[in-house]
Amino acid sequence: MDPFAVFALTIVSLAVVLVMTGLKIVPQTENWLVERLGRFHRTLDAGVHIVIPLYDKVAHRESIVERQLPEKVVPAFTKDNVQITIRLAILYRVTDAGRAWYRIKNIDQAIETIIISIVRSTIGSSELDQVQSNRGQISSVIATEIQHVTDEWGIHVTRTEITDVEVDEQTRKAMAMQLNAERTRRAVVTEAEGKRSAANLGADAELYTAQQKAQAQRILADAQAYSVQTVARAIADNGQAAIDFDVRKIQADAIKALGQGNATKVVILPADALAALTGALSKLKS
Repeated sequence: MDPFAVFALTIVSLAVVLVMTGLKIVPQTENWLVERLGRFHRTLDAGVHIVIPLYDKVAHRESIVERQLPEKVVPAFTKDNVQITIRLAILYRVTDAGRAWYRIKNIDQAIETIIISIVRSTIGSSELDQVQSNRGQISSVIATEIQHVTDEWGIHVTRTEITDVEVDEQTRKAMAMQLNAERTRRAVVTEAEGKRSAANLGADAELYTAQQKAQAQRILADAQAYSVQTVARAIADNGQAAIDFDVRKIQADAIKALGQGNATKVVILPADALAALTGALSKLKS
């Protein structure tokens, strides 16, 4: 074989090996850290990259997917001096692989160490009732405080959640007694408000009834007054003729009643009554 051909084949083979060695394909879930002559040079994100063989070296492959720390149990004292145990769930992801690898040795342990201090400080400034009723707000405060530190490590805390708040048995019994007392108080208040509402409704009903009776009496009085006014007006307009006619009619009916019956009766009438009767009969015939 020709020595030149052997040399050329060797050069080509070496070039292929160097190219294959220098060609780096980074997956989507990772960042690769490249060191040049033992010093950090650059970060390779997802995709195809070329490095210089024997000159550049991939020193670390960092996962950038979101990860969750094991549930952390942190004992703490509240502002009102109640000992409680906080259970935390923390999720984070690496945003800067260079700082995460070169500035901190163990990410998970470092975050857990910070959590203990921040949780105790945050819980210590809140009372027990606030811790139980404002878990979301306290979780946000803890996440913010953690983020101030982890930013230097190239880490982003995506979620911090208080999963449980545990108290000792004595405190639990005291809370149960307080809850029962509060329920009793609410029941008494509700019953008192019901009685007050019933009394108010009864008083309103009596007042309404009295108002209706007074209104009816006023209407009756108005009707009677109107009737009297009408009669008075009629008398004033046709006065004496109407009265004389009614009187004579009454006298005629009385005489007729006296004349009825089987026994023979003699009726003696005064002259004015006879004259009135005669006038009334003549008017009735007409």
